Amino acid sequence: MRQKLLDALKTRFQSYDDLIESVESDHLGRKVDVPRHKSLIEHLWCVVGARESYARALDTGSWEGFACSMTKYTHAEISEKLRSSASAVLIAAEKVEDWTEERQNFLLDLSEHEVMHEGGIIRHMYAFETDMPGSVKWA
Repeated sequence: MRQKLLDALKTRFQSYDDLIESVESDHLGRKVDVPRHKSLIEHLWCVVGARESYARALDTGSWEGFACSMTKYTHAEISEKLRSSASAVLIAAEKVEDWTEERQNFLLDLSEHEVMHEGGIIRHMYAFETDMPGSVKWA
């Protein structure tokens, strides 16, 4: 199960990398005029923060809360933080010697979080009639 979750996460990580490379900077802050709609920046801030937070949880074995290191919210920063946060998750998972049910649940929760945001991002991209990268599984 651990490897299956890691493989699924690697696929999601790649699709987010492809997504950020496919959008223009001016698209990041756009919102659909419907209640509670999130911009790409808002989605990706949450994705990066969750990855960083779950990487810490995998490392320590316990949840220590959500925190996101993004501060500039630029295209370049988002791209770099998506990559570095994905790497942090994979490195943390590889280092674990005592693989517990709690750590398994951290991976499962992160995977669910990635897919949930991917769905919102797909909706966003379609609303603005923007092409989706082929690696986005659910589009």
